[in-house]
Amino acid sequence: MVMALFFPFIFWVVIFYLLAAIMAIIRAYLGINIDQDYPISSSVQLVGVKGQEPSLAPGAVSPAIVLLVRVDNGHVYDAYREGGGVTVSYAGVPLAHGHTPSFRVGAKAALTFTVNATAESVGVPEDLFRLMSTERRWGAVQLEVRMQLGWPGWESYAWSVDLDG
Repeated sequence: MVMALFFPFIFWVVIFYLLAAIMAIIRAYLGINIDQDYPISSSVQLVGVKGQEPSLAPGAVSPAIVLLVRVDNGHVYDAYREGGGVTVSYAGVPLAHGHTPSFRVGAKAALTFTVNATAESVGVPEDLFRLMSTERRWGAVQLEVRMQLGWPGWESYAWSVDLDG
């Protein structure tokens, strides 16, 4: 007789605690910040160029290229990268080299820095200059920019940039 009286009570207590536990799990799940985590992305913009004349031309100077690099951190945590190197080339021939600084980008933030790429040589090799001049008339001169970042990840990035755009 005692069981018959307490069974409905125990049944409802168990159901109550199960529902309370389910509600707690749902509230905890909804309370977690389910923010999307995207990888680091980057872009480059050509800011300035000089020394794009034939190497045998009078007054020829060493190629110097100024790039503006933007790094967007899509992660929900800060990202740190050691500095690295940048190579700017045309038709597979390196024109200038530069270095990137070490940097830290906050979570879901962006960072912009400049890179000065220079060369030891004077001007552009004659054959390469002729090709560049022809493509400039067509409006199709593109420089290849490659950036290699250091630890942690040794990441490589590559872009094509219009010289006259």
